[in-house]
Amino acid sequence: MKYYENFLKDYLDVDLLSELKSIKEWKDFNRNKSHMKEYYDEGQWLNKLRCHLHSKSFIQWIEKETEIEGLVVDPIGTGEGVSLMQSGDILDPHIDFNWNDRIKMHRAVNLLIYLGSCQGGEFEVWNETMDEKIFNANPIHNSAVIFTHSETQAHGVRKITSGKRYSIRQFYYKSEATCENPHQSLYWFNPEMKMPTNS
Repeated sequence: MKYYENFLKDYLDVDLLSELKSIKEWKDFNRNKSHMKEYYDEGQWLNKLRCHLHSKSFIQWIEKETEIEGLVVDPIGTGEGVSLMQSGDILDPHIDFNWNDRIKMHRAVNLLIYLGSCQGGEFEVWNETMDEKIFNANPIHNSAVIFTHSETQAHGVRKITSGKRYSIRQFYYKSEATCENPHQSLYWFNPEMKMPTNS
């Protein structure tokens, strides 16, 4: 897991934030106690960013940062998009979906890019027994987090107390021989509880 500040260059963060603030077609996202808004459509600066995140040079950089070779992207962006969290919003600890059935590949790496300003909203990763945080990142404007997919370490977002935080999601995949337990995102505090997913 790695955290970066001043992630986007050439004022792309400024252009993106302006574009995101103009969006009207947000959709509510609700999972258990979690709530935020999401946007999956396109935009001028979102498209420019996607081209950059899908480029050969950027994928090679991701591979170097994570020490995982052979990463690819889903050109349709299944599950990717923009999240908007504002006062009162929270994202419960959860395990991400591990299999993209459209491209028949395993999810390997997640990239989150944060824009906007808020209080609260820290990104947290928990150990397998959910009794200790092993990673914590403050979502300041133009920061980013890279973390690898885990079937045992849940992650989530603390409650936003004020302001607005936009998060752009990008996933990277890897081909493996088999997938023993493909699933959608699992929203529970302890994966051993085997609660059904509602995503």
